[in-house]
Amino acid sequence: MTVTPFLYRCTVTPRYTDIDTWRHINNSRLYQIHQEARIRMQIHLFGEDAWFSDGIRLRPARSRTQYQRMSWYGSDIDAEVRVLDCDAESVHLRSELFQNGESVGYQECVMVALAKGKRVPLPAEIRATLEAHCAAAPQPMAATDYPSCLPQAPAFPLRQSLTPRYEDLDADSQRSEAALGRYIEQARFGSMRGMDLGGAGIVIASADITFLDYRAGWTPVELASGIHHIGNRSFSILGCVSQDGTVQALAQSVMVLVDRNSGRPVAMPAVLREQLEAWQARTPGPASK
Repeated sequence: MTVTPFLYRCTVTPRYTDIDTWRHINNSRLYQIHQEARIRMQIHLFGEDAWFSDGIRLRPARSRTQYQRMSWYGSDIDAEVRVLDCDAESVHLRSELFQNGESVGYQECVMVALAKGKRVPLPAEIRATLEAHCAAAPQPMAATDYPSCLPQAPAFPLRQSLTPRYEDLDADSQRSEAALGRYIEQARFGSMRGMDLGGAGIVIASADITFLDYRAGWTPVELASGIHHIGNRSFSILGCVSQDGTVQALAQSVMVLVDRNSGRPVAMPAVLREQLEAWQARTPGPASK
């Protein structure tokens, strides 16, 4: 088979409702622009009905989003999507977003095929098309250790409950990727809203999400979070989404402290470090530094 590197491009217009309290595009909404670009690429490759499925569904098993610059309302965002790797079980995609000619961030995403909530091999015709458009050399997604913390999720110190909403369903009547991303954001916010930042600002640098279950339900969704690593200018938060005893998503988010005026990273105040140490998740991960 002749492998032809492939690059799909599209443009997405941010909406006023995508703005957060810092008056830039909210990080979970920016995540959804990556998702939109992936869906449009699927339509380009597999036809106009590729955005829904009554049988086998392509959904993320893991996504890793890097937020490099703030993005703003009033300017379109240009997206590029490429296929990095593909095998019998999954496809590895990379999307990058640009605003006013500058990259604002990128996302790597491993997509798998699901049938009745269980993983199945990629359909032969989908795999053949993706393999024909993937990069010349396989580019696996970087390994990560935070999923090993899943057994400790019940002991994460910060907890809250949410009532699922109809809008949390996607076109296939399952819990949407976007909803799980918002739940992770809420779990993260549950960790941060009581923090004393000592006058500093805080921004998200990256969010790595492992998706475990998309099945919907109407009992409350339980969110749990805790501090994973503590550095000199940043820290990471573990967040977990579960319902009826089933974990649906687990994530690690890296937060950076910044000067509110310049946006440059600043040292962590002692009062904040003390708080973070009290909220650490009990995990098998490495000790704080």
